[in-house]
Amino acid sequence: MASASLNGKVLAFVEARKPDEKASLIRRHGGVPDGAPVLQERYLTDSPEVQRAITDVCDGRVHAAIFLTGVGAGAMMGIADAMGRLADFEDGLRNITVVARSPKPGRILRRHKIPIDIMPPEPYTSSDLTNAMAGLNLDNKRVIFQRYGGPDSELPTYLREQGANYQELTLYDWGLPDDTQPVLELIGRMEQGEVDALAFTSRPQVPNLLAIAESGGRTESLRRCLAESVAVASVGPVCTRKLRESGIDVHVEPDHPHMGNLVMAVAEYFDAQS
Repeated sequence: MASASLNGKVLAFVEARKPDEKASLIRRHGGVPDGAPVLQERYLTDSPEVQRAITDVCDGRVHAAIFLTGVGAGAMMGIADAMGRLADFEDGLRNITVVARSPKPGRILRRHKIPIDIMPPEPYTSSDLTNAMAGLNLDNKRVIFQRYGGPDSELPTYLREQGANYQELTLYDWGLPDDTQPVLELIGRMEQGEVDALAFTSRPQVPNLLAIAESGGRTESLRRCLAESVAVASVGPVCTRKLRESGIDVHVEPDHPHMGNLVMAVAEYFDAQS
């Protein structure tokens, strides 16, 4: 059976990373891309806390390291390299339990030839992660993990319940883009009925979009569009939960949390509506 096509539908996205690739993906599936980033990554390369944690891994004072994102894993390798301790850091990680939340940090770790002891199954939620870690003895063990671009209570709660001596590291955060005008213009196109669907591909995009809308006096208009005329597409359960917590209904969520699957799910959604 032929795969569904977007048939000229306008699929907007607010992702900042690799916008050209995402636009090309939407075009390949017959859609019209409309991108306006709501995020700007800010790397905290000079954090003394992160540098101490890297030194502790190098010196054998850490029992387990949990990598939640590819960006975070890459940033940590970069900081270790800037410290002149990348080789020591890699060796240190090879001697402890290493957990990757999903294939994204997994790819970074494998690039550095670091074995991965635990990776949960899809859709890589916090619950999937803690379930996968159930066999680990963490009592009184030193554990480090990188913050997932925002607060996440489930993993710290689990580590605390297991008796771990854990440390949460902030390697980057998600700020608003320097220029928010493209986002306000995107909301304007939604108001004019020129956007058929809006794709969210990470949890931090949700509060940032709402913050930009509020700064431009467009919150009510944005919410009305997302409720009445624009289909809301979420890449996976973590993002969906944040949208619903923010009072935004989700119309599309793919079975597998990947951008390609998300685009296909949007196409199938519109195909079913016709």
